Amino acid sequence: MKIKKLSINGFRSLKSLIISFEEDITVLVGENDSGKSSLIDCLKVITQNKPIEFDDFNYDSNKIDLQIEIEDLVFIKVYEKDGETNIREMPLVAKPTREYINKIRNELMAEDFDITQPESEAWLKSLAKLFNITVRSNSVIANLKASILEKTNESLEDPDFKIENAQFPSFNNIQLDGKQFENVSSFFKEVFLKEKQSSIWKEEIEPGNTIESFIKTRIDNYSEEITTKMNESGMKDKIKIFLKNLTDIRIEPFYQTKDLNIDAKVKFLEGGKEINLQKKGDGTKRRITMALLELKKEQSIIKDNSPTIYLLDEPDTHLHVRAQVELLETLQSFASNGDQVILTTHSPFLINSVKSNQIRLLFSEEQNQTKIRHLHDDPIISSQVLHSVGIENTYLFFARTIVIVEGETEEAFISNYFLKKTNRTLNSNLIKIVNVQGIRNVYGFSKGILELHDPNNIHLVFDNDASDEIREIIAQLNISEEKKHIIGDKEFEDAFADNVLFECWKNYHVNSNRDCPPSWNTEGIARVRKLCTDNNEKFSEQLRRLGAGGKKLTKPVFGQALAQYISDEQVPPRLQELFTIFQR
Repeated sequence: MKIKKLSINGFRSLKSLIISFEEDITVLVGENDSGKSSLIDCLKVITQNKPIEFDDFNYDSNKIDLQIEIEDLVFIKVYEKDGETNIREMPLVAKPTREYINKIRNELMAEDFDITQPESEAWLKSLAKLFNITVRSNSVIANLKASILEKTNESLEDPDFKIENAQFPSFNNIQLDGKQFENVSSFFKEVFLKEKQSSIWKEEIEPGNTIESFIKTRIDNYSEEITTKMNESGMKDKIKIFLKNLTDIRIEPFYQTKDLNIDAKVKFLEGGKEINLQKKGDGTKRRITMALLELKKEQSIIKDNSPTIYLLDEPDTHLHVRAQVELLETLQSFASNGDQVILTTHSPFLINSVKSNQIRLLFSEEQNQTKIRHLHDDPIISSQVLHSVGIENTYLFFARTIVIVEGETEEAFISNYFLKKTNRTLNSNLIKIVNVQGIRNVYGFSKGILELHDPNNIHLVFDNDASDEIREIIAQLNISEEKKHIIGDKEFEDAFADNVLFECWKNYHVNSNRDCPPSWNTEGIARVRKLCTDNNEKFSEQLRRLGAGGKKLTKPVFGQALAQYISDEQVPPRLQELFTIFQR
């Protein structure tokens, strides 16, 4: 089982919100209080019967409506306020998809379907329970089949068909938040004991064996098995990197017989004496839980081969960069094995390490109302196009401003001049420059950008002789006139005065301890400028020839030299306006 979609209305800041999930990894990002943890809690309400509290209702709503879609069914859960303090919980309702109903009917009516086979009988009984058809030990299988077909026919005829008092199917799931990643015993119980515990309750007990003694024996054996596997796998040596005096690891379960609750404590020993993990740093404790996740990945401890769903709320907190990357590699291995991972994070390293189409950005334009942005129209193609021009996910989803430039000189000038003026990089100010020369798919680029960004945050820098690519981007993005910064007649370079070009390139030579060629002078620059105007030639190419014999005049280097040695008064007015916008 995997979760496909979640619809939420009225839960905290989540109103009329619909989010889809990838089959492998979905990463939820956004500012603090944007609704990421609330979304994870909504999943727990339906899948784990997490109780709803009065404060969970949106401030202007008396009703919470949750819908979760898996492969074949949509489950609906509704809560309503009842007075000032009470909450009325409606029974869980399930709506089978039309595709699922047709699939059931096709299989039941197939000529080779044999109700006498044990697997057919088991499947029919499970379907009967799904449709709330009474199943007894002496139920006639043929009658169950007929009743199921009747229900499916009713479902096809009634678009509002629902299964009342439904039960969400049991599934392998691991739900961890940041605190559990720091609490090793809690982490161990969630990752290793939870699924095993559920299977123990279902096993038959031999005569004379009580539930308590049966569980105690099995969990004791299982704990010993884990201890052995950890030692055999070299886990002790891995953890010794963080606990240098470690001599042994043991899993010692303990029991609360009152409610038959199963718990466990992980003991890390030094020469037979237990290490107090509470005195270790949060980062160290998280690295130990990382090692346990590695064990989970490398060894199949849970025998149930059905997919596991991992719900992880900021698991990267307090992990340094390399540990964050290792965490993601472990989670990606789960996804590669068919499991589903849904996690929240603030880590730019995790955000940049996944595909753009795996990210969901939660944001709030209005108070107490969360919205979602993601690549949803041909997301894989859009992701590839955007990454091909160097837009990392952090800037794709969080950039304050995107500047599209026409050439390398302006790209180098804008980034270096901003650094000189502010002592900060454009990236650190969440400003991303994109060179149009690297855009091979203008349509895919524009479509992907518009899915995630307001056109008002996009600026273009180009000359009067704009390229076809620039004109196409202007049309696709519907850029307004005030966002178009026309710098130069034929090229960016010709927007600067002759004496400015001369002084900046000469100073660049002086500070590089090189002699500037004699041909590089104000008169020579004026001459080639007129030549280019008269003959429609490239100014930058003639400047390169004029400067032959000195430092190699490439567009990126020349743009850097201009930015480094130009004075504020010499910057073209339209460029000054752009830098004013950057600093707002």
